[in-house]
Amino acid sequence: MLVRVFEADTMTAALKKVKEALGPDALILSTRTVRKNGLGMFRKPICEITAAIDDPAEAGRAAGTPQPESPGGPQAAVPPVNLATRADAEAPEDTLTYQDLWRQRRVIDPLEEEVRELKQQVNGNGLAAVRSEIDELKAMLSQLARTHVPAETASPAAPVDIPRPASRSGAEVQEMALLQGTLARLGISGEAAAQLEQFAWEQLSPRQLADPQRIEEFLAGAVAQLIRVTGPLQSRPGRQRCIALVGPTGVGKTTTIAKIAAGQRMAGLQRIALLTIDTYRIAAVEQLKVYGEIMGLPVEVILNPEQLQQALLRHADKDLILIDTAGRSPRDEASLAELELFLGPERGTENCLVLSATTRDLELRETVRRFGRLPLHSLIFTKLDECEQCGTLLNIAVQQRLPLSFLTNGQRVPEDLLVAEPGAIAQFITGAQ
Repeated sequence: MLVRVFEADTMTAALKKVKEALGPDALILSTRTVRKNGLGMFRKPICEITAAIDDPAEAGRAAGTPQPESPGGPQAAVPPVNLATRADAEAPEDTLTYQDLWRQRRVIDPLEEEVRELKQQVNGNGLAAVRSEIDELKAMLSQLARTHVPAETASPAAPVDIPRPASRSGAEVQEMALLQGTLARLGISGEAAAQLEQFAWEQLSPRQLADPQRIEEFLAGAVAQLIRVTGPLQSRPGRQRCIALVGPTGVGKTTTIAKIAAGQRMAGLQRIALLTIDTYRIAAVEQLKVYGEIMGLPVEVILNPEQLQQALLRHADKDLILIDTAGRSPRDEASLAELELFLGPERGTENCLVLSATTRDLELRETVRRFGRLPLHSLIFTKLDECEQCGTLLNIAVQQRLPLSFLTNGQRVPEDLLVAEPGAIAQFITGAQ
């Protein structure tokens, strides 16, 4: 087989060259448009065709090359090697043999297959799954370490979570079936589910474990015990509170800022200022300014960390400063590093991570981990009105050891803002509200 590359200004001209050189029986292997001679996008593109023919003698006859007769008669064909050699001499850069292409593919094909497999692993969130498993292993090791602390040295403030026994009998597992099914229905899993099962095993009798109503009553109280909250947002005399809301895009940070500000105004707090460093989203500044005008609060736009420091000094007389930020992808390390310049530890802000309750636990854990480069003060969950299950509130709060400060369950300002309170959160999670 003879393989050659042809170039021309147009596809028609290139095909004509193929026909003249290899004849009408030539096989077109590939076509593409290329630019050469280092002129890049300013050079006119040319058409390149890679073509082949099985019998090199046919290419010679198509090009008008005289075919010498062999001693055997006029029908004897010229040996293919002579034509291939002549073609190489005429166009050494454009001529490839089938053997050359085969040797190249034997090397390239395995490499391409490995690259495809790596891309599939990355696109399938393989790295996130591995990190999640590592986090779970760390939590298990932490629990095991606590069980080996002598009773006389244990801290009274130590967490009450105790790991489940390593094994249970078949009858014991059957007794826990109703509780485990209820936890799965509520979306409670992982470390939180393990702690609730241990509480139930210690506090409930086998008969109570088989009673659905007793299980619901138990969960309402046990979930409230596991939830940590920051308490109501109250101004402290002589000390300003500066709260910044951070988080992924689309979780409702700006609306939540407005709800918090409106709620504080209704509670009698007058000296409030609104700052925004969200200069990326269209109309974000205008949206916050509208809320500020309605509530009679000053609104400032911040472009860099120096301006933020100056704005905090200007509003040193305010009791509460609320800072809105642009949504950042948890996987955008550059954006998170920029956000850290605004709200790093030296700034002294209370950074609240805003999360959507409709997001899967795996993505929520990864979001908390990546935003953890900031000093996080608490979690705010939004869109509870869009959830069928609210167990994720407990799952993330227990695993990440972060308190909850606010919940939102609608778009109304400020009605759909709830101060995080253990009993109310337990009702959301267990469906008792």
